[in-house]
Amino acid sequence: MLISPFLELAKAAPELPCLYRSKDDGWSAYSRGEVVEAAMRLCAQWKADGLNVGDRLLILMENRPEWAVTAIASCIYGLVSVPAYTTHQDHEIQYLIEKSGAIAGVVSNGPLHDRLSALTSNTRFNTYVTADDERLMFPQFVERQFAVDDDRDPNGLYALIATSGTNGLPKLVSLTQSNLQANVTSILKVLEEANLAEPHRFLSFLPLAHAYEHMAGLYLPLYLGGEIFYCEKLDKLASMMAEVSPTLMTAVPRLYELLHSRITSQIAKGSPLKRRLFETTIRLGQKPQVSGFDKFLNTVCERLVRQKVRQRFGGQLRYFVSGGAALNPKISEFFQGLGVGILQGYGQTEASPVISVNRPGAERADTVGPNLPGVEVRLSEAGELLVRGANVMTGYWNDPESTSAALIDGWLHTGDLAEIDADGHIRIVGRLKDLIVNSGGDNIAPGPIEQDLSLYPEIEQVVVVGDARPWLSAIICFADGVEATTREQTLRDVLKRYNRDKSPVLQIRKGLVMSEPCSMENGLLTPTHKIKRPQVIRLYQSQIDALYMTKSAAK
Repeated sequence: MLISPFLELAKAAPELPCLYRSKDDGWSAYSRGEVVEAAMRLCAQWKADGLNVGDRLLILMENRPEWAVTAIASCIYGLVSVPAYTTHQDHEIQYLIEKSGAIAGVVSNGPLHDRLSALTSNTRFNTYVTADDERLMFPQFVERQFAVDDDRDPNGLYALIATSGTNGLPKLVSLTQSNLQANVTSILKVLEEANLAEPHRFLSFLPLAHAYEHMAGLYLPLYLGGEIFYCEKLDKLASMMAEVSPTLMTAVPRLYELLHSRITSQIAKGSPLKRRLFETTIRLGQKPQVSGFDKFLNTVCERLVRQKVRQRFGGQLRYFVSGGAALNPKISEFFQGLGVGILQGYGQTEASPVISVNRPGAERADTVGPNLPGVEVRLSEAGELLVRGANVMTGYWNDPESTSAALIDGWLHTGDLAEIDADGHIRIVGRLKDLIVNSGGDNIAPGPIEQDLSLYPEIEQVVVVGDARPWLSAIICFADGVEATTREQTLRDVLKRYNRDKSPVLQIRKGLVMSEPCSMENGLLTPTHKIKRPQVIRLYQSQIDALYMTKSAAK
């Protein structure tokens, strides 16, 4: 059973804390024993209400201890979790319920409960609400008992986790308990090889509905006997990092981009001496070895710059682990220079989700590292990355056509174009579906170009287009602070700087400005902050067409 290692740890030392809730006056801790007891109460209530093994259970909560308790209880009871994002709109939650056939849901008390109640008022749907009494977590009857079935089928369905839906309605990925267990076990082997397999402190802020946080931010800490501190509101993340002092932390590239932008903008406002010191710190920190006068300078940089930066992250952080999307190598190298290691990995929900990760001490910023132990990878003739292993899904829920297209002869077809170096490091080139083929027949992956453009402080979001066109153009959303009256000139300036050292085929000839940022509210951004490229292109199609019809564009 997926949760068995944690149950063993709880039995051996029930008094040790494992989950933490943020309070106005500090943190409220829950011991392993309390967590297991709460999970058993929830199981007992499900049994009393007649829920059966295999029934689907919607989970709609912020990151909080009750989320973990619900996941643990689902493992024990044999329900199939259907995680939903708190940022999902009503029609998206309705889609998940109808697509999965969920007959019950666990929801946090308050606005989310009100929304779920309204959506399910005309159906037979059992709703379980978090308690106002934070020690109880769920308002279940304490005297009820539930016996754990140690013979639970490890290949039984565990969860239906939605894909990002960047190209349309999300598919529900069918994952078993053994799928998740295989992925956690592979990660543990990597940590053991790097002498990092210890009870870490985790600050969980990525949505637990995301497969990445579900595995790396929930089950991995539980297996390690670690502690999980829940950040329910992102605007508190910076202060919580200083309070919690996490030792390992998972995040998506967007966080590192925001930190990079914030740090560089602050430095830009400093004195010339401060800017020079910062630039020297980055330069020396990226060198494998320093000697002579550089060694003295590096010591100064360590004391005056790097120690202060690490302290902002709590002072105990061993590594950031990046996943969920491609991380710009320049961002990784930037933090390396500051003495903050980022291990970039790669995965998909369909693989539970991690497929590869850079190893501590052997990081290569331009790659997503070698494949995990127990995970096989190879390239198709078209250059698509194929994956096979015990972590690969059983298929898409009630979608045999999509399943047969994704799983062929036991290999998961990821849809990602990749390269594999002689030493096994994987480099993701781009999405097969996103590949731009210009009118000259050149194949261009827009992802790396968008990554480079997003490093410019003036740019917040960007989508590169040019399929069947003679040259590339870009749809750009400017960052706050760029005045509306100067946007056209700013756009020309940015493109001029970008094009300076680029080959003609990779240059951005023209651009247009988004009328509003891509967001979850306007349907142009996924809950994991990925831009829905097809929708953006459709929205601005007439303006894109106009770019290629102007006289200046024809030159």
